[in-house]
Amino acid sequence: MPTTTRTTARPSRGGATCGGARGARTRRASWTTVARGAGGYLDYAAALSKEFTSVELPSLLFPRAETLLPGSAMTLHLYEARFLALLDAARANTGGLIAQLTYFENESGEEGLRVNSSATLARIEWVKREAVGATVRVAGEARVKLEGVVSREPYITGVYTHVPQMGDVGTYVPSDAELAQVREVTDYIENAVRDVMTLSDRLNGDASASAAEGEGEDEEIDGMWTHKEVGDLRTAMRWVDAPAITIERIETPISMEDADWSRADGFTGHSELARAERLSFAVLQVAPASTPSALRTLISCRAVAMSAEHGLMDRLRLCVSVLEDQLNTLRAKVALKSTLGG
Repeated sequence: MPTTTRTTARPSRGGATCGGARGARTRRASWTTVARGAGGYLDYAAALSKEFTSVELPSLLFPRAETLLPGSAMTLHLYEARFLALLDAARANTGGLIAQLTYFENESGEEGLRVNSSATLARIEWVKREAVGATVRVAGEARVKLEGVVSREPYITGVYTHVPQMGDVGTYVPSDAELAQVREVTDYIENAVRDVMTLSDRLNGDASASAAEGEGEDEEIDGMWTHKEVGDLRTAMRWVDAPAITIERIETPISMEDADWSRADGFTGHSELARAERLSFAVLQVAPASTPSALRTLISCRAVAMSAEHGLMDRLRLCVSVLEDQLNTLRAKVALKSTLGG
């Protein structure tokens, strides 16, 4: 069952390893405490007094190259007993919420895995029981921080806290000039996203649009491969404007059937900064006809986006770079298709 505690926040540093400390449940999520830019400010009193919710979640471990970003989706084929036990626990106790942990490639030859402390809160969208195991679709919802590992059997259970984002209480408040810069970049990104989707439709006919609208439980996974990314830009952009799902909304053990994460009392839309935060993750999707080089670049950009060392403007600039590369590739592909009479 999820254990929820509230504790006073203090900055902390350092990552976490899978060898984790049992009972390490009160470490603080960190944030920048130095004001940046003329006119912006940080309310230190609010920052120091802010309480964070600490929650235990069943966790899946993936290579860092397969990070599930907030706004992205992945289909899993779970057939090992431990993963099916994880699935049952999440459906019974956490409203279908799990965490995706990632690990760094071990190049030193040392024993054990080095786990990234930045993780993703993921929501189980649907489950389809198979003759062997179960097919599960999960959607990334928010960044969380691994504070400790409380158990590794039969599956990993970690303790997590919410990663503060721009607009949260106790975070840096940008100046008018900085906010105008955020607004300018997000406007550019949204226009570029529309162009990417238009060109994708021209390249693939209506296949990309209809696939995004028709995703569901009938989706198949080739063979016994355990997972594949199934997100797309249209779905991600719908996620941008949906109510936020964070671990702070887990107050008591709740079943997946009883949880209604789509309902948020009093939600009338995200603030400008909160929406920009969500956009900065949602845009980093795989584009049609992506080259292996572009995919490697995208993986690197996703790793930077998940890092707590980089802020909103860093991620937005990454989005601009990724979208411009995708647009150049798509324009060339569409032009070639037109030349060939496609």
